Amino acid sequence: MERLLRDKKIKITPQRLELTRILKEFKDTHPSFNEIYKAMKATHPSVSRSTVYENLKLFVELDIIQSFHYKGEIHYEMNLEPHVNLAESSGIIRDIKNHEIREHLEDIERILREKENIKIKTLLVLVE
Repeated sequence: MERLLRDKKIKITPQRLELTRILKEFKDTHPSFNEIYKAMKATHPSVSRSTVYENLKLFVELDIIQSFHYKGEIHYEMNLEPHVNLAESSGIIRDIKNHEIREHLEDIERILREKENIKIKTLLVLVE
């Protein structure tokens, strides 16, 4: 993630560096904003909610991560490849890694682009 920020000529601040570390820690999950903010506060007690939010927003705009809303909260996704997210009854959201599903998602993207003339930024599938 740090390399992506450098490549995009984004200043590496201590807060951004810590945020990238936290996101790497959460890489296999889909943390909510509040979970990320709580982790940031643990190491940077003076960080504001707006600083964390604006930096996450920047990461989304730069296509480093993506965000989605689920049950009234913003969650963040580090896996940018087409896949299915499964929201379990425990509240955990996890990736379904299945080659056959991925092929179908790629077909859906192609059909939307070619047949429906839809420019796709991201394809997010959430199964509950």
